[in-house]
Amino acid sequence: MAPLLPGDSIGLVTLNARYVHMSPAIRYLRNQSRAAGFANTWIQEFTIQTPPWKMAQSILARQPKLVGFSMYIWNRQITLALMELLKKLRPDLLLVAGGPEVSYGPPPPYVDLVLAGEGEAKWVELLGHLSAGGELPPEFIQRAGRAGSGGSPSAAIPQTGSHPTASPLPLLMPYTEEDIEGLPHRLIYVETSRGCPFQCSFCLSALDETVVFFPEETVKTHIEWLINHGARRIKFLDRTFNARKQRALDFFRWLSGFKGVQFHFEIVGDLLDDPLAGFLDGVEPGMFQFEIGIQSADPQTQRQVRRRQNKDRLFGVIHRLRLAGKVHLHADLIWGLPGEDLPRLKESFRQVFDLRPHELQLGFLKFLPGAPIREDAHRYGYRFQDGPPYEFICHDRLSAAEVLELKRFEEVFDLYYNSGKFRFTLERLFELSPPWDVFSRLGDFFLARGLFPVSHSLDHLYEYLFQAVTISPMGEHLSREELTDWLKLDYCYHRRVLRLPRFLQGAAPPPILQAPPPPAPPTGTVQALIPFHHELAWEGDTPRLNPAPDTRWVLFGYPPQDQGYFFKPRMAPWPPKQGGLSAHRQT
Repeated sequence: MAPLLPGDSIGLVTLNARYVHMSPAIRYLRNQSRAAGFANTWIQEFTIQTPPWKMAQSILARQPKLVGFSMYIWNRQITLALMELLKKLRPDLLLVAGGPEVSYGPPPPYVDLVLAGEGEAKWVELLGHLSAGGELPPEFIQRAGRAGSGGSPSAAIPQTGSHPTASPLPLLMPYTEEDIEGLPHRLIYVETSRGCPFQCSFCLSALDETVVFFPEETVKTHIEWLINHGARRIKFLDRTFNARKQRALDFFRWLSGFKGVQFHFEIVGDLLDDPLAGFLDGVEPGMFQFEIGIQSADPQTQRQVRRRQNKDRLFGVIHRLRLAGKVHLHADLIWGLPGEDLPRLKESFRQVFDLRPHELQLGFLKFLPGAPIREDAHRYGYRFQDGPPYEFICHDRLSAAEVLELKRFEEVFDLYYNSGKFRFTLERLFELSPPWDVFSRLGDFFLARGLFPVSHSLDHLYEYLFQAVTISPMGEHLSREELTDWLKLDYCYHRRVLRLPRFLQGAAPPPILQAPPPPAPPTGTVQALIPFHHELAWEGDTPRLNPAPDTRWVLFGYPPQDQGYFFKPRMAPWPPKQGGLSAHRQT
């Protein structure tokens, strides 16, 4: 390989799970490369659904001399297939890999060099060595990463000297003018710090020695620039955004001034003190989403994975935020932690589910390369996948058959609870049967009818729930008319509706006698007039179905703008009357 020249084509590539995502990693590297004098550095983002041939053609059309790949658990396999293709099409092309998926363990095939850990300074230092035309110093390879099997970078570079070790780099924010296109429709990732103060054994952040906080004014200027250019959903990558309480409160206050923008944070719930929680009581509903990693409510399990957590304080904070109804709460549980058998796991689920977070992610333990928990695998009798996603299969307290049962549970739970589109019907079912039993029966229903391997429309999911309930013991205590009305309410309340699915329409209801038709809605507003068997009443945000002698009609109205997590339609009885539903309107 000839020495790298300032005008040579240098590519930075990653494969995202979906188009909506934007990778900050390759943008950091691009900006640092250009600041170091390599102006012809470019980025390309694909999705994991893109065929390797299409990606390879697009990359090679730019005639790169060097391509760096950002690799993660979700894109490892397809990225390796792409790198193999590139190497066989262009054997002289230098391929460099970085990211958590290659920072530990042996280098993958077709990779010339791995840059492990935090990459900006190492990447720029590599470019410096390549431009000097010298052999990569062994000290650099030992410190920055490992030589791969795609070739020998040090042997391929003429040995004409070496480049001095790079000095610390100035902080450059990831997004620039060329990233503006599509900002309103994509999820923008931003970080204000790196590292984590906790040492949970299942997490790669347990390897962090310090937490580094970025200058506030630099970060705020960049966020404001993003919002001014159309960003409407920003997710902060900080592992513990509220590690410094006052800093977090200052950021929350500042961000609350940007109306119509949604912000997502990972926080530690038991660090949310009264000043922070008190401020959040008054924010715009749905502006903030908090992801709170509970992982387990069992103190013994927490100790076994070195997790520090004050459960009483944590649960108190979640309960307070849930009652206030302003912050969207996403909680996490990890199934398969050491020593946690099925009864302990169910009890942990019950305690967390009783808090009713808006979403509850039921994840399965992953043995990420480099994570300390790998050292305990034999101690607890673990079996887990060798490759991504490195998910556990069973351990000495949780059999493979029980894990398959949990897999079924997790999938139907995600479809029905986490979607947020069935909550009124589910709450009625929870009055008749414990939540664990409700979702277990749904899982059994899906399994018996072969529904797990296929995707489902939302209309079908409503129909499956209707069928599963009517053949279960719950159906003995719930009339078909009441169940139908709960499903209708969910269907119309949680999405913009023009018509009901066929199974909810039933027989044609009698016409509204001597009642005027609904007035034409404002421009952009959608209306739907829906018949119910019951009188619909509200106690705060809780609906009730009261027996009615005849059909009751409800007029649903849907404003045109996106209202985020806390969407509500306008609702009123038809024909109009005083009181009743007319008070339950969008605020």
